[in-house]
Amino acid sequence: MDNNTDNKIRGIVRFNLLTSLLSILNTNDENDTDFIIARYLLENMETIKDTSIYTIADECFVSRSSIQRFVKNIGYDSFKQMKMYIDDILIHEKSFIMYTDHSNYRDYVGNRIKDVLDDVIKASRTVEFKKLVRKFNSKDQIVILSAEDSSSSCRLFQQQILANGKLIRLFTSANSNLSLLNKLTEKDLLLVCSVTGNFAIAINDQLKDIKAEKCLITLNTTSLFEKSYSLICYLGEKGKFSSRAIHSMRNEYSNYGLTLFFDLFYHDCFIQND
Repeated sequence: MDNNTDNKIRGIVRFNLLTSLLSILNTNDENDTDFIIARYLLENMETIKDTSIYTIADECFVSRSSIQRFVKNIGYDSFKQMKMYIDDILIHEKSFIMYTDHSNYRDYVGNRIKDVLDDVIKASRTVEFKKLVRKFNSKDQIVILSAEDSSSSCRLFQQQILANGKLIRLFTSANSNLSLLNKLTEKDLLLVCSVTGNFAIAINDQLKDIKAEKCLITLNTTSLFEKSYSLICYLGEKGKFSSRAIHSMRNEYSNYGLTLFFDLFYHDCFIQND
């Protein structure tokens, strides 16, 4: 793989530093060097940007070379480069607090879920939704690409569509091997899922050289995506907004809307092939 291709693939992986750290925490033994470094970074996220690699090595009782290997293994060229993405984690964490910070949360979220589900059902009747179903059914090779923390709905859909006799692949920002994306051809379909548009914005430049036909599922109406995708399918009308900046956002479309979207999408794929 040449350096240019490698940089584009790593650009996708870099979007989700938090997921990479949590994955190591969830799968490694607590005495493992990677576990120790990941736990330290997660527990000290607020101050990491002002902390030197020497301090972290001392605090974790590991060598600087161990930290550098750790950093490269999760998709970064250097410790300094990794620190550039710390703000994204802090923004992400802030979005969880903002989402739940309502005095009457149960009533609030209950009403919002009802509105979101109605909106997604309406979106499933649009011309764009039907076009996406036709494209999906006509392609032999399909890859879904999403941020790791938004991938649960995609994983369920992958299982649903397999019951329909169609095998698709799912890649997320946590994947360490995304070389297949550069092997896709014009006959293939790359379906990007980015409810808020944050992930799609982060990877927009990395998609330019991928030859597959590209479609996007989102709420973000920014014109930035118009040149990157042959079809944009919106999750709803009420939740639409426009932004070219990655910002703190979590909403009911992320938590519930995408699951319903894929449930309806699977139904229409099934009916069309019946």
